[in-house]
Order: sequence, then structure tokens, then C-alpha cells
Amino acid sequence: MGLFKSPEDRRIERELSIRKGINSIRRNIRDLERNEKQYLDKARRALQMGSQDQVQFLKSALKRSAVQKRAMERQLLNIETALQIKNQAEAHSEFATAMNALSKSISEMFGSTDFVRTQKDFEKAMMQAQTMEERADLFLESSSSSLFGYEGSGDDLVSDEEIDRMIEDEAVAEESKSELDDAIDKGLEDVRKELGKE
Repeated sequence: MGLFKSPEDRRIERELSIRKGINSIRRNIRDLERNEKQYLDKARRALQMGSQDQVQFLKSALKRSAVQKRAMERQLLNIETALQIKNQAEAHSEFATAMNALSKSISEMFGSTDFVRTQKDFEKAMMQAQTMEERADLFLESSSSSLFGYEGSGDDLVSDEEIDRMIEDEAVAEESKSELDDAIDKGLEDVRKELGKE
């Protein structure tokens, strides 16, 4: 039945496919963020235990997740930008269609002499729309080659210092949380004692 789909049906299918791809990338980014958090927690625990082998292994896993997340974020940015350019190109196409209808209407009203001027304006609008489309194609081609032609190492995206800082920040946050929990427990105990006296 795919042979008999209208252009509008095919356009809707393309839109759904694009949205599905964007949602999938966003979901993968959220999963990678969750993995990062879990690796940070485990690295903090390994530091507390003094297990340097585990710390090194977890730093490596954390770095892989961070590199993958940044690559996915770049892909998402490319797709979102390409979608925006596509929407702009469609707007130009709608403008050209409206100009065509307008030029026919003017031609019917004022005769063929005014049609020449309208045709000239219409052709100018079409050239602008085509230029926009060419720019969009050029952008997509260059962004695809830069994204998929990337051969750098994970060090280019995430440095060892960044990973160390992430682990240290997580350890400090966990210590602060533990101190806050202790203070809350003591405060609650003091309130219970006060209530018990009354």
C-alpha cells in the first residue's frame, strides 16, 4: 500500500520518523547520564574503600559514558538544526506556492503585461528558496562529515582531569549529604527529648 500514499502521508511519515529519532537520542542521553551518576557513586565508594584498581576501572567506564553522551548530544544538535533548516525551507516553498497563486490571480485581473513583472518576482522568490535549499544541503553534508568522520580519541572530548573532578565532586556531595543527615537526625532526637519532657 506504500505505493499509493499521498505526498501529505509521506510527509507525515517523515516527520514521525524524525521525531522518533530525536526521542531515541534523547532517551539514550538520559540513560548515559544515569550511567554516569552510577559510575560516579561507585567510584566514590571505591575511593572510600581505598581500592585503586576499581577506581581506575570505574574512571575508564565513566569516561566512555561521558564520551558517548557528548557524541549523542552532538548528533541531537545536528538533527535539531537540520530539522529547523528543513522547516525554514518548507516555509520558503509555501511562500513560492502562494506567490504562484498570487501571480495567476494578478494575471487574470490585470492582463498579461502585469504577469511579466509578477513572473519575474516569482522567479526571484524561487531562486531564493533554491539558495536556501542548497545551503541546507551544504550544511547537512558538512555536519555529517564532521560528525561521522570524527576520529579523535575520548581524550579530545573528555579529559582525565574532568573525570577526576566529577568523582571528587560526587564524593564531596555525598559527604555533605551525610553530614546534613546526621544534623537532621540529631535535631529530630532533640525534639523527641523535648516532647518527652512535657
